[in-house]
Amino acid sequence: MSTPFQRFRHGNIVESLAVRKDKITGKLYSCVKDIQETFSDAARFKVHGVVLNFLEDENDQRYEQKRIAHFPDEIIDIVVANTHVTLSPPASPPSKEKASSSVPNHHGQLLSTEDSVELSVSKLSLTPSSSNVLVPLPAFSIHSSNSSTAPTISTTQLMAAFSSTALTISDIPLQIERFKDQHSADHQQLLELLIRLVAQNNEMMAQQNEMLRQQAEAKERDERVLAELEAAKERDQERLRNNQQMIDRLIELQQRVEDGLVQNYELHEYPIPRLFVVLPDSFESWDPRNFVMERFRLFFLCECGEECEPRTNESAGSGMLTIAAAADTPTPQIRVKNRIHLAKHDGYELSRANEFFDQYGPYVLGMLRILRHCLAVAALVSPAVALADNSVKDVMDGVKSLSENMREAVDMSINILENKLGDNGASNDVSAAISAEQEGDSMFENLAALEGADLRRLDTFLRNNDKDKILGNLYRITTEHGHVKWVCFDHYRQLYRETAMTAFLQSLEKLEGTYHSQLCTATVQLKSSTAARDFFSRLSKQAPAVKNLDIILNWDFGSADLVNLVDMVAKSNVKSITLDLKDDHTSSATIAALRLGKGKYHSLFSLFSNTNLRRLQFSNLHLFGTRTSNLPSGLKVSWLQCFHFHGTVNNEGRSRLENILSHCPELIDLRLTSDMTLNYAQPDSNEMGWSLHTTICALRKLQRLRVTGWCRNWANKYANHSWKNVVPLQELVVVVSAMDPLFVQATVQKSLEVLEVLILYDSTIMDSTLDFVPKSFPASNQRLLARLTHLDLQIQMTHDSLELFSSFLPTLSLVHFGVRFDTISLLRYCDIASLKSLSVSGLSDFRSLADEVKALDGRCQIQSLRIHVLSQGTKNNDLSDLLSLLPLTRLHMGSVEVPFIGDLNLSELEILSLHGSSCSPWEYERILDKIESQVVTQPLVIELDIKAREYFGYKHSAYTLRHERLGITQRDIPFTEVEAHFLHFLQPILPDYSY
Repeated sequence: MSTPFQRFRHGNIVESLAVRKDKITGKLYSCVKDIQETFSDAARFKVHGVVLNFLEDENDQRYEQKRIAHFPDEIIDIVVANTHVTLSPPASPPSKEKASSSVPNHHGQLLSTEDSVELSVSKLSLTPSSSNVLVPLPAFSIHSSNSSTAPTISTTQLMAAFSSTALTISDIPLQIERFKDQHSADHQQLLELLIRLVAQNNEMMAQQNEMLRQQAEAKERDERVLAELEAAKERDQERLRNNQQMIDRLIELQQRVEDGLVQNYELHEYPIPRLFVVLPDSFESWDPRNFVMERFRLFFLCECGEECEPRTNESAGSGMLTIAAAADTPTPQIRVKNRIHLAKHDGYELSRANEFFDQYGPYVLGMLRILRHCLAVAALVSPAVALADNSVKDVMDGVKSLSENMREAVDMSINILENKLGDNGASNDVSAAISAEQEGDSMFENLAALEGADLRRLDTFLRNNDKDKILGNLYRITTEHGHVKWVCFDHYRQLYRETAMTAFLQSLEKLEGTYHSQLCTATVQLKSSTAARDFFSRLSKQAPAVKNLDIILNWDFGSADLVNLVDMVAKSNVKSITLDLKDDHTSSATIAALRLGKGKYHSLFSLFSNTNLRRLQFSNLHLFGTRTSNLPSGLKVSWLQCFHFHGTVNNEGRSRLENILSHCPELIDLRLTSDMTLNYAQPDSNEMGWSLHTTICALRKLQRLRVTGWCRNWANKYANHSWKNVVPLQELVVVVSAMDPLFVQATVQKSLEVLEVLILYDSTIMDSTLDFVPKSFPASNQRLLARLTHLDLQIQMTHDSLELFSSFLPTLSLVHFGVRFDTISLLRYCDIASLKSLSVSGLSDFRSLADEVKALDGRCQIQSLRIHVLSQGTKNNDLSDLLSLLPLTRLHMGSVEVPFIGDLNLSELEILSLHGSSCSPWEYERILDKIESQVVTQPLVIELDIKAREYFGYKHSAYTLRHERLGITQRDIPFTEVEAHFLHFLQPILPDYSY
């Protein structure tokens, strides 16, 4: 292959020189340095008389090593740098304009010093020195005549020409010097101009920077002003709320004063029940002609009404409530109308009937008419049983003399009183009120009420006075507005329970606690012994509805406080208790060590003797083994179904856990968890010994097992133990490094038909992979994994195990699914449409996942997403598209660069958790801007670990102000371990159970 070359000519010498190739553009060129190595005096170059320009780069600057273009078919003539003068014969005298144009225009064309030296002097026109303008030399002409004589030259002319030429030549150095001086001056002016431009540019840059700084300061001031305005507005609103609350309290206080006055009055005026009716004592032998000789009986009525309506467990629109039977009658609960009804009592025989009816006849007649109305609408009931027919005994036990048909008895009593009273009977307004079908207190508004003197006189007409003042088995209560009413025992007990529960909830609210009525769960943080004693006292007496208790003891409590807790819980109806002792691992270990077996927590073990408890959780109990003693050897805690221990244990604590588990053979749910950050700070903590491991395996009723934050530690002799007696589990959530891998493998193999939750995580590099393929399959493979709802495989598995799961995944409707880099192939078999939670680690291709989500056309339900360790080939645009499509409420990101985070769909986001992830302040500003621009329905919580906090720089005052204005809550992640962040993500996803 021939080498490209360029031919150069200097005089009669022609040389071919190899050309070079530009590495960027690929064009051929000749380097002047290469040419000068052959032709040392070469300065410029011509082609066909045209001087060639040197090549320039993309910035219009000459290359450091000068270049000329390549002309493959041409010969380039070399122009040397020697100074020479060409004498030309004079032609016509040059005009002044032409002479002037021959002077180089220094202001129109900038020439470098080097270029000026290279200019050939032959380009200068020579003129007489007197004119200071270069003109051509005079020419020599040879005159010829028509004759044949030889040409003649005048000697005088020749001498004059040589003299003029000499003068012109002597003036050339002076002109050259002037030209150089002029060029130097121009060059100096250009340098000065350049310096001034640079200075002006620097000044402008400084001004621009100052302007930007002032703008940033102004923006920060504006942010502060806005924050102050928001704070002032909030203070004004708070002041208005306080004023309104004060007015409301004054109104409430005034109402209470009025209610107190009413209550004091009615307590004095109504010492006995005021609603009663009178019926014949013996209906069957009744003789209307002998009215004086007949006996009558007075029956008090229960005044139940709206105040007896249930505040909880109310049947919508039915006006019914569930009550228990009387204490002495073990009757099942029934549904009873809250209407007036006869009290459960035999009644009182009247003495002096004529005088009684003269005194109380109109009132009794009105009450009987009301009673007849209640019977007509089937609203009259007994406090123990409902009125199924007209049988008197079904209405009231113990009313011996009533006839089988009460309505006839009431009608007869009404007729007797109407005949006796005549026109002095009850007002027709009562009948009008009844005919209008008014209910409740409105039926009594037109009936003249009996007041204190009349009621006190009523007692004199009763033949068998109550020695114990039973008053018809009625109990006096006061309503919310101070009115006095008499109700039966059942309504009294119902009202007392609701009143007591209301008082408990009010005390719970003062402690900033919460109560979930559907779950019957009370949650509270106690901060003093006084508050704890009051709370537990109310719990045992006023809160029979509380079944689940979540308590945090956040003060320096003593053993006596724990004894009171255990005793009061035993007197309550609590079936599940979560106890967080908030114990500091730096607490007095020396003092605890001096009281072996009888330490601070010893009394807590009495909870195992509480037969009401079905679930027990201890959290943050440090020096657990030192401060407690073993359970009694004969105790079998058969009633406990769930035990959860969260905390750090040493060797003694591990032995204590073994003792507890050995006394709880009926456990169906066991959870051993811990704070991993604290574990790393304390060596030899939470080590799963072989003895504890085998104790767990011995729980034959176990259905759910969670072990996280532990690590196994036993001799190599157990490495190949054969786990033949494992029990099938419905839920298995374990860190594989905490248990024997062969135990996990055998348990999964035996549980494939019943598994509902399978979460396996391993942060270590295991020596062998796990094989979950059973040795023998059931007759119908369709039963395998059919009940699975939560599946997360952050482990290393055999190829056959991957094939097993991939064959069943398409048929499952999972709620949660998770994979990592070595199980990522299972993702394509999962039904994305059913998922509500997804965890992926090491995924590089988010495009296919984003396309699958997009194909669901808004039906995707994934609300919780965890992304950990992106692959190097991950495309940010693909991940951004995925995040913009998902309606996320929780996003956890670990060890991920997040330049795409600003593309999040923030409309429903509640938690953004970043662990080991970096994000520039610019990206964080994008997030804040997007939060501000979007309509965010939920307050946002941003969780940052120490690395993320360093990148965000969120402690800057501007961020703090924006956080407050946007309603963002900052929360620090205390741990740095990937496993802890994974478990933190899973916590709200795993199913919860009630016991």
